[in-house]
Amino acid sequence: MVIGSWVDEILQHRAEMQPLNTTVDPKLERLSGIKAVVFDIYGTLVISGCGDVGSADAVGRGSFVRQTLEEIGLLGKLASVPDAESLQRNIQQLNQDRVNPRCPKPEVDIVEVWRQVLAEVGWVGCPEEIELVVRLATRYEALVNPTWPMPGASELLQQLKKSGCSMGIVSNAQIFTPCLINNLLGDRGLEEGGFSLNLCVFSNRYRQAKPGPRLFEVILRGLLNRGILPNEALYVGNDMLNDIWAASAAGLRTAWFAGDQRSCRPRLEDSRCQSLSPDVVLTNLMQLPECLMIS
Repeated sequence: MVIGSWVDEILQHRAEMQPLNTTVDPKLERLSGIKAVVFDIYGTLVISGCGDVGSADAVGRGSFVRQTLEEIGLLGKLASVPDAESLQRNIQQLNQDRVNPRCPKPEVDIVEVWRQVLAEVGWVGCPEEIELVVRLATRYEALVNPTWPMPGASELLQQLKKSGCSMGIVSNAQIFTPCLINNLLGDRGLEEGGFSLNLCVFSNRYRQAKPGPRLFEVILRGLLNRGILPNEALYVGNDMLNDIWAASAAGLRTAWFAGDQRSCRPRLEDSRCQSLSPDVVLTNLMQLPECLMIS
């Protein structure tokens, strides 16, 4: 199976976006002893029209469902056309069914969700047709949540690779998410682009999302296997709860990226974030090399 060829829709039909200025002031401190930098993706390494993966409100998205079904040739095979609200209901129900003390923040596999939604409107697919569902999920995401490389992201990753710093990812994600990073890396794979595969943790693979602890438990094991202590790793993310609070709770040092109003999430209404102070605050990704004292 060549998954890459199935998720190309996430990169096609994109329109260039620029980050929207925030009112946050940067806080740039010299950070010593950092051996690994771990990134969030949506709203950090890539501009996200909705601020995060799959976070588009269902209201007003029904036309995108019909458009996607028509584009991939499924519209005429269904007894009725599903709406965006049914997609949201299925996501919420699947997550609710899996909540427990060890899984406080479940994550769905969006391909599984779409298969369930299609089954409800009369589509009977066979395993060989899974490509259609992947294309559906990917194309719909591309329409409701357009993405574009965050300014400085590609250059930053190149600098970190040259410096010999270990690089990783902890991100709420779906099947199409890694191709966004491959695109930043010049269509090279994660490992060739400088990322350590055992430090790349995607929520859909573990069926748990941030700010739950599971993804950070996994990254901590990966770091320790490389001889890197938690306080020798810096986590960079745009959401003060999902990223900064969760990473801090795991013992990582933190950099809050507040460079795009679409995805800047201070979360001041949450008590966990009200007294939270990240090690640095970035309003441009290329401020990070200065903090890490690399060139």
